[in-house]
Formats: sequence, structure tokens, C-alpha cells
Amino acid sequence: MAVALLVGFQAVSFAADIQLLEVEREDGRVRIDSHMLIVAPRAAVFDALADYERFSELSDRYLESEFMPLDFDGTPRIYTKVEGCVLFFCRTIKRFARLELTPHSQIVALVDAQLSDLDFGFERWELSETPEGTLVKYRHELEPSFWVPPVIGVWAIERILKNDALTAASRIERMAKNQNEDIQE
Repeated sequence: MAVALLVGFQAVSFAADIQLLEVEREDGRVRIDSHMLIVAPRAAVFDALADYERFSELSDRYLESEFMPLDFDGTPRIYTKVEGCVLFFCRTIKRFARLELTPHSQIVALVDAQLSDLDFGFERWELSETPEGTLVKYRHELEPSFWVPPVIGVWAIERILKNDALTAASRIERMAKNQNEDIQE
């Protein structure tokens, strides 16, 4: 009965919905796939996700996020600092990346491995309109430049993401709704 009440409470508290969350590890790379429904217009969701001055508000694990000076070819660059723990193993990860934006439909971040704590990093947000709002398909592939416990690492990452995913989705939704209200004023 307590579980049913908790589920009912979450359904009322958050309109956002996590439809898929998978974490896999192969040859040292971790891949995260997620699909989430955000009850807000696609343009507003895009603007919220592409705002790296406020990106750290999406998750308590983000310590910092900001835009960096443009790359030599005019491409936006970003910096994020994330703290994560896998059982007793904690690590702060700094990431510098190029940001490729396709307005209102796709955001891609490609890690600059020379400046980051990752040997490889690729992150893509694909946004599509649905009758309920915006479907966000998220893929993140990363290869840390440091050791991550093999089996426990994936298990812990998935557990952490499941705990954080709905909170992040609701924060994206709230930021998108605020963006949308600012646009309409």
C-alpha cells in the first residue's frame, strides 16, 4: 500500500515521464540511452537544454556548467564539472566539449579529450513533438580517462541515473515552461 501511495504521489508531482533508461558497458565505454517525455513545447525544451549557463540546475551532480569562448571556427564550446560516486569510489569529472545545435531538434556535445577527464565523450539530445509535449531521446557515450569498477560501475551508474532521471526531467520541464512563459510575454 505504501508503494501505491508513493507512485501516486510521484505521478501527481511530476508530469515528466521516463520511458526508457538503459546503461551498458563495452570495451571501456559506457553508453546511456534514455527516452523522456517532457510536458512542454519542443522549442522551450531545446532552449532549456541548450542553456549551459543554467545546465547545472538540471542535476545536483553538476557542480558547474558554462559556455566557453567559441572554437576557432565559431562553434560553441561548453564546460561542465560533474561529481559522481560509485559506492566508495568518488570522482569529479571535468568536461570541455564542442556543441553542435540544430535548433529545436538536436543538441550534440563532442568532448575535447585533451582538456577533459574523458578519453571519449559523445552526447546527443534528439527532440520531437508529441501530442503530450516533447519526446527527448538521449544518448551519452563516454570513456573515462580513469579506472571505473567494471561490473559495479555500470550497476551503480544505472542506479544513480534512475534516482536522478525523473528529477532532471521535471527540472527540464520547469525550465522549459519558464522559457516558454518568457517568450510569450
